[in-house]
Amino acid sequence: MDTLLATVHALAWAVYVGGSITMEWVLRYAQRTMPPSQVGVVCKNAGTRYRWFALVSLLAIGASGAAMFLRIDDAELAARAGSPELSLGDSYGRTMLLLTVGWLALAATVAAMAFWLHPAQRKRSRPDMTSEAIAAERLRIGRAIKQMDRALKFELVVSVICIGIAASLRTGGLI
Repeated sequence: MDTLLATVHALAWAVYVGGSITMEWVLRYAQRTMPPSQVGVVCKNAGTRYRWFALVSLLAIGASGAAMFLRIDDAELAARAGSPELSLGDSYGRTMLLLTVGWLALAATVAAMAFWLHPAQRKRSRPDMTSEAIAAERLRIGRAIKQMDRALKFELVVSVICIGIAASLRTGGLI
């Protein structure tokens, strides 16, 4: 069971971080050479698909991580290098807490992108709108796009940091 949980956990992180890197470094770069009319369609389709991959990956990470955490016993920890403990008085416990906070930050960021920022970018002006209302709508969409850019960058940085922090658990933790 431990091997299955660890495999699901690692695969979910790989899909999640791979998607995050693809969205930031591949898709953003490719958009620079696209005509503006295509950028909107690509963003809509990629964002919709990424939203579900990211949410499912984060759920798998959380579920498998929680299951692995519940399966840890003191004898197993004592056998590891440095005899780590699951307490805030030990580096291992503090690192686990930091990883949990990182996962919560990622889940909140993806939820904000999926259910607030991405839908905000898809709203368009209607024919019955005044020119001032159309200008205001364009400004609002522009702000949503900038917020999405910041959210994607934040997500990428936090996810890569979480991978590094998690790697430190084999040696007893980071902090």
